[in-house]
Amino acid sequence: MARRQSLIADDAHLASLGVKQELKRNFSPLSMLGLAFAILNSWTALSASLSLALPSGGPSSVIWGLITAGVCNLCLSASLAEFLSAYPTAGGQYHWVAIICTGKWKRWMPILSWITGWINVFGWMALTATGGLLGSQLIVGIISLYNSNYTVEPWHQFLIYLGYNLVATLLNAFGNSILPYVNKTAIIWSIAGFAIISITVLACASPDYNSGDLVFREFINTTGWPDGVAWLLGLLQGGLGLTGYDATAHMIEEIPNAALEGPKIMIYCVAIGTFTGFVFLTCLLFVAGDLSAIVSSPAGPLGAILYNATGSKAGTVCLLIFPLVCLLFATTSIMTTSSRMNYGQCHHSPHRNHR
Repeated sequence: MARRQSLIADDAHLASLGVKQELKRNFSPLSMLGLAFAILNSWTALSASLSLALPSGGPSSVIWGLITAGVCNLCLSASLAEFLSAYPTAGGQYHWVAIICTGKWKRWMPILSWITGWINVFGWMALTATGGLLGSQLIVGIISLYNSNYTVEPWHQFLIYLGYNLVATLLNAFGNSILPYVNKTAIIWSIAGFAIISITVLACASPDYNSGDLVFREFINTTGWPDGVAWLLGLLQGGLGLTGYDATAHMIEEIPNAALEGPKIMIYCVAIGTFTGFVFLTCLLFVAGDLSAIVSSPAGPLGAILYNATGSKAGTVCLLIFPLVCLLFATTSIMTTSSRMNYGQCHHSPHRNHR
């Protein structure tokens, strides 16, 4: 009865905004948190993209760049959560722009909303490519770990990339009813992988750890840019690991009690991502060994660190299974959110609803 009352209230809220409820609210708060966290996949994305930050500031950029990105993204998510609470529609940012353009800004509403919408669309289109890209890098790194004579060809990675996106497409096209269960599995798998890998590398590498001074203070700049610019370039890693939390907004019409649960989920996923990312990256840097060798390793930074910690190729591959599957979950969730966002733009036209 309480759920039914919540659904009625959600429908009434949308109706007051000029939007008709058309999607089924079959995502629970946990499954929605799983979707949002699967998209951020912070510890996975951060560890798989270590090559971005290690040459551009080294460990100081990896650790403190993440904290900087985390604080900034928490502020942004809190701001967007306010909009989401008041206007829980799948259109997200472009729809919010249309709604708040009142008074002297009303005549600018169509163009401002249009620009915001297409920036969002192109951003999510680009984000869809990241899961398959990072997954392909990890897989060719595994091949290089076993075969030192292997030469990576672009088409090798492209075929793996296509495989990731094909699986995600099939799940979204024919498995819509099981997506909530996929998302719940995603967050459980991700947290389990985070804990298992962290404990394993620390146990296997003991007591041969890098110093705390290296992990938290070492600065490396091999980019050719001034130190300040290089450190800012290293922020790309922290930004990548904490992007996409607006997925909650684009899926908001598919969870009950949306105005209350949606904003909490948006903030929770950034907070969890920042915390797990900080702990995981700290563990990796303590067991990494020679950082210059890590950066240049054909196995990739993550594969090289895991191999250095475990001393076992088989053990490295077993641990890499966790981020590889996480990236498949991420690709699926990003595609789900992108499809809902495009649906929202087609059906929630600001020209139609807010003239």
